Amino acid sequence: MTNHPNTAHFSLDALVSDCFRGGELLLRELRLTPEQARRLAADYPARVTPLGRDWYEISFQEAQHFYVN
Repeated sequence: MTNHPNTAHFSLDALVSDCFRGGELLLRELRLTPEQARRLAADYPARVTPLGRDWYEISFQEAQHFYVN
């Protein structure tokens, strides 16, 4: 699991970029606020699954099938 600080100064875009750098990782567990999880699900082609206690499974695996040329 990847634990990043949930502060206003750490942007969600930077978190996603850092955690999924290079595109080789398509599935991660991240600690997010509920608002961050909602925004990530709305802004990215990702499946966001709550795991409990502010942990979410973020998957870009399904998106890979839809966005590959």
